[in-house]
Amino acid sequence: MKPQRYFLIVSSVIGLVLLLAGCDNNGGSASSAQPVATSTISVQDNAFEPAAAEVAVGETVTWNWEGSSDHNVVGDGFQSDVQSEGSFTHQFDQPGTYEYQCTLHGGMNGRVVVTSE
Repeated sequence: MKPQRYFLIVSSVIGLVLLLAGCDNNGGSASSAQPVATSTISVQDNAFEPAAAEVAVGETVTWNWEGSSDHNVVGDGFQSDVQSEGSFTHQFDQPGTYEYQCTLHGGMNGRVVVTSE
């Protein structure tokens, strides 16, 4: 194999590995993030902030769009419209862990932990 072709192949593989390593825009998996006691989540460009929120049973969580891109919030039993501004709310009436995502952006995941007290 010619040296230039070998260099091109190796460079392409390294670039792909680096690209894939940077695809998680939350700084880590939402399932491993430490929950923050808050009922307000910011929908930023390709990230939920915080990635994990903790609320008590009966509380309402509000997602506020603060970026410029279209996003949605889709979880088990709740779903927002695709939007680029405004907010979306959902009341959590049962304890548990609720994973959600933006279906438009892979790796844009979040989690709400609902405690009984």
